[in-house]
Amino acid sequence: MTLLSGEKISRQFQDQRLFEDLSFSVNEGDRIGMVGPNGIGKTTLFEIITGRVLCEDGQVFRAKNCRISYVEQEFAGDPEVSLFDFVCTSRQDLVMLHREIDAVAHELEKDPQASKIIERLGDLQHRFEVEGGYDFEAEVKIILAGLGFPPVRQQERLGNFSGGERNRASLARVLAAPSDLLLLDEPTNHLDLDSTIWLEEYLKGLSKTYIVVSHDRAFLNVVVKKIWEISGRKIVQYFGDFETYLKEREERRRLQLHHYRHQQEEIKKIEDFIRRNMAGQKTKQAQSRQKYLTRIKRIELPAAEKEGPSFSVQAGQRSFSLVLQAENAAVGYDGEITLAGIDFKIYRGQRVGLIGPNGSGKSTLLRTVIGEKEPLVGEIRLGQKVDMAYFDQELADLNENNTVLDEIWQEDPMAEPGRLRSFLARFGFRGEDAFKKVAVLSGGEKTKLALARLLFHPANFLIFDEPTNHLDIDARQALEEALQAYTGTYLVVSHDRYFLDRIAERIFAIEYGTVRIYDGGYSAYRARKDSLATAAGREVSPGRKKEYVDFKEASRAKSRLKKEFRGTQDKIEKLEKEVTELESELLYRVPKSDWGRLLEISAEKSRIEEELLSLYERLEELEKLNVEDSDTERQSG
Repeated sequence: MTLLSGEKISRQFQDQRLFEDLSFSVNEGDRIGMVGPNGIGKTTLFEIITGRVLCEDGQVFRAKNCRISYVEQEFAGDPEVSLFDFVCTSRQDLVMLHREIDAVAHELEKDPQASKIIERLGDLQHRFEVEGGYDFEAEVKIILAGLGFPPVRQQERLGNFSGGERNRASLARVLAAPSDLLLLDEPTNHLDLDSTIWLEEYLKGLSKTYIVVSHDRAFLNVVVKKIWEISGRKIVQYFGDFETYLKEREERRRLQLHHYRHQQEEIKKIEDFIRRNMAGQKTKQAQSRQKYLTRIKRIELPAAEKEGPSFSVQAGQRSFSLVLQAENAAVGYDGEITLAGIDFKIYRGQRVGLIGPNGSGKSTLLRTVIGEKEPLVGEIRLGQKVDMAYFDQELADLNENNTVLDEIWQEDPMAEPGRLRSFLARFGFRGEDAFKKVAVLSGGEKTKLALARLLFHPANFLIFDEPTNHLDIDARQALEEALQAYTGTYLVVSHDRYFLDRIAERIFAIEYGTVRIYDGGYSAYRARKDSLATAAGREVSPGRKKEYVDFKEASRAKSRLKKEFRGTQDKIEKLEKEVTELESELLYRVPKSDWGRLLEISAEKSRIEEELLSLYERLEELEKLNVEDSDTERQSG
């Protein structure tokens, strides 16, 4: 059964043509993922489907009694209403019935013996039960808990919640609503990893039809069975999950590129014939071919061959080996500890992903690292020669009244406009886009502009707080590739599992009120957690005894290497401090006339630097053997 269809829809927004003769159909049971670059019209298409935006041409047909629920990107609700009551308004009929029950119960309190009131209350309660009221309220509690709202917070007024929490409340309200078709616009943007995984399982268990706009590739791969790609002002449809879509899209683009190049060669030959013969003996043939060229349907260059974002991350000067260290630290707000017992070291070149539930203290830890807050206990300090740059997910540094070019010009007021525009083009701001006001940019465009500002100057230690929020898939891939090529050190907070697997070599997980450390990307972390959860009570079969002995021997060997790894890092750290001390002596303490002492210090400095080079080489060898600091084993065990 077809729930919804669109025929030859056209729509323009400002000076951009979003859709041209776009057609589609949604059948009962469809699970569709809608993808495409930022600003291509995905949200506008949702608003056309719901009737909030009218199309200039074409029409949308909806099956009789087809109920649509729509999750918008931004929250709209009364801040004085409790969270639970807000979600319950998705069943207004039950809300009104519940109010009537409360009013009759209040009357009964005044006159407990009134038989008519008792009878009326019983009828209302029976009706509430028959219409699923009690089941509905239980479902609302399950949804709220799954999206990260514990029972103690479900009766709080919405005004007490952050912007991200309010958007989660909107998602809960739509999931609870009785509907035949769900429209979900970036539903995972404000969810932590646990809530995202819960939502995946919840959607898989639904009997409803849904369309999801998302740039979360791991999420799409689980919850959709069909992909709508917005491309060329139309919908290109693919069947299967997200991974299948990527493979089929690549094959389609390969064939399209082949046909495009073949057509371009033919066009070039025809144009050459016209140019040589328009004024000669074959004028009529040339005129005929010129008419043919005006009628030919041109094949477009495949999207993959067009210019997309191409981020560049420069590391600048080389930092000392130790980049960041936390020693028995505690962080929090207003003297109240959020995280305690924090012990870790991050060395030059390490790539760390930081994960944890919403509200667990990730941003507090980052703000302590960058120096905005002081640790409540212990010490968190940067190493020497560390140039740090910080990406704030709130995008608070952007001035809404500036143009895109103005924002980047602030980074270097003496720079030539052409150089700045070339730099902005790598982040997707081409042509007139450079003169757009920040206020009119989409969420993804603002994120790309903030990244452009951050990456304009070289830095050897990058800290990112949710850099992929609002970024489309192409931009996420561009950022992944840039970070993979980056030679410095970074610490990234993210809930994007696919992204973490590509850019992180270690995971710092906030668990049980502290930071625990795991080797590998997110998948390795998840596998480790799953194995720990199922290990209790498991018996080792006789056939695995040799495997166990081999494992123990390998563990001993790795333990020896880890000890050497740690010792090498400590030695490097000690020698780097000695070099700094000697440099200070040469510059400030020893008189320039004391040639003997100057030569002695210079010789000692050269000797230590030679030793450091050997230690750096050995450290790189150990890193290739996948040897990590023993803090990893101690804190994740």
